[in-house]
Amino acid sequence: MASIRIALLTIRLVMRTRVALFFTFLFPIIFLFIYAGLFAHGNPEAVVYMFGPVVTLNIMGSGFWGLGMQSVMQRERGSLRRYRLAPLGPGTMVTSSLLANYLLELPAIGLLVFCAMVVFHMPLKISLLTLLILVTVGTFAFAGFGLTISSVANTMQEAQVYNNVIWLTLLFLSGVTVPLPLLPHWIQRLAAFLPATYLVVAFQAIMVQGQPLVNHWREMVVLVVSGTFGLLFAWKLFRWEKEEKISSRAKLLALSFVFPFLVTGVWMNTRGNLMASWATSYYLIDQGRPQANAPPASGQVIETFETAQASENLLKRWEVSTNSSVASHSMVELSLVSPGASGTQHALRLKGHLTPAPGTGEGVVSARYEFNVPPEAKNLRGLEFEARGDARVYQLRLHPPTALSSLEPAISFVPLPEWQTVRLPVGWLANPSAGGPAPAPWILEVVVAGPAGEFNLDIDEIRFY
Repeated sequence: MASIRIALLTIRLVMRTRVALFFTFLFPIIFLFIYAGLFAHGNPEAVVYMFGPVVTLNIMGSGFWGLGMQSVMQRERGSLRRYRLAPLGPGTMVTSSLLANYLLELPAIGLLVFCAMVVFHMPLKISLLTLLILVTVGTFAFAGFGLTISSVANTMQEAQVYNNVIWLTLLFLSGVTVPLPLLPHWIQRLAAFLPATYLVVAFQAIMVQGQPLVNHWREMVVLVVSGTFGLLFAWKLFRWEKEEKISSRAKLLALSFVFPFLVTGVWMNTRGNLMASWATSYYLIDQGRPQANAPPASGQVIETFETAQASENLLKRWEVSTNSSVASHSMVELSLVSPGASGTQHALRLKGHLTPAPGTGEGVVSARYEFNVPPEAKNLRGLEFEARGDARVYQLRLHPPTALSSLEPAISFVPLPEWQTVRLPVGWLANPSAGGPAPAPWILEVVVAGPAGEFNLDIDEIRFY
């Protein structure tokens, strides 16, 4: 009961302070308008993708700059002295701070949801219970971070240094500001060790891909465990007076709360298909994804897999490569499956598994198809085809004739379980003076690269558009 009374007193003090009100309620709304208005361009489907980073940013801010800095400020100003003679212990003070932070966070998140739905027409593709669980777990975890920093910092200046180092790392490397699929691969692997990544990815997978929360139970457990470690350290290292200093040994001991993230990061990098999952969420938003179930274009068809000899000529027309120059055992098989896309009878299936070569971490296979651009074709904008498959990142490459070898457009995509249209824009196809079209053979290549595992991709109706 004492923790509840102190938490309510803290909330009353916050409600009386204009600066605290600004950073608690108005500041998150400013970030929502920046993300949804500038980055998502007001696109409701893209706002769905951006909503997770906005909520995560708000939770991080309340943990580091709200709860954590408030604890240091109270100790620096001597505000905690008034409680020391009361029958209160460090556990009561830590619990009250956590409770006040959580009760202030809930209306702020509700305001974010309201503005996103009313102003930007964002469809709420997450249940209120799931949203509450994610917010609760995230607030608990980052409260542990903030309170741990406030406990090990001897001065306000020291706390600001710690906060800035951790804050900026999470801000730029965990998908909060820059989508993870746009970051270099080594940063994506590093992101698996950062707690903010777990919250951002869980939000995006649930709201964009429609995944259940249970698919991310490991990340939720890690956040809860680490938050518990942080609160235990905050209770153990709690200080009433600013004259009390903490030893360097205690600071090093407090670093053990990152151990769950180290274990999880190693596991996710070795066992999970991280990049494909993150790319799936990114390419499903309207800004960057091919439109699912789009009607076939009226351009000239290159391959439909409907001829009587399609099965016999499959291996003659398609060349399979497994990068035999390295010691890899990746395999790919080509076959025809029924039915195809848009009512066709057949489609091409690429099925196999990737086995990385020693020291590379990634396996590579590809299928290449040679074709000619008809001389009478004009105003071609590129190539397109129908695709469906698993949640892996595939790449489509176009190799022009030798004279144009410097121009090799490519695009990465993640297929849906249902048929979707994938497009490879090639602007210079419409401009013969820029190098295309040309009578010499062209090569269309589908590349599968990534960590070990099975893959499955169906292709149909390859055509110009």
